[in-house]
Amino acid sequence: MVLAVDPGVASGQKVRRGRRVRRVVRRVELWSVLKLSLVLYTCFYLAVLGALAVLWGFAYSTGQIDNLQRFLGDVGLENYRFYGDQMFRACAVIGAMLVLAGTIVTVLAAFLVNLISEITGGIRLVVIEEDVTPR
Repeated sequence: MVLAVDPGVASGQKVRRGRRVRRVVRRVELWSVLKLSLVLYTCFYLAVLGALAVLWGFAYSTGQIDNLQRFLGDVGLENYRFYGDQMFRACAVIGAMLVLAGTIVTVLAAFLVNLISEITGGIRLVVIEEDVTPR
């Protein structure tokens, strides 16, 4: 007769057992959504500003900006210049406005989810709760 032994039990590990539990999410806190979206969009904003600064520095150091300005002059745009500091400030202001707009839209979407959840009875989730029992 051959007995099968679970390797996890033989080495002293704990056995996991789970049960399915149904949960209903009826409401999402708007304050939590506001804080999370503001932090998330600010991180994206800083990452994009950093990437733009690095790309501008690379393009400027390799002479691509001057080449583009000369090309635009050849095409017919006389004395066309790129001013990096003004462009960076404009990108920073536009990005800050986009962070605020994105945060507001996200909070409004969460508010809409809350309204729909009130009508439909919430969002039903099935969660597995694991009980860890030592052997």
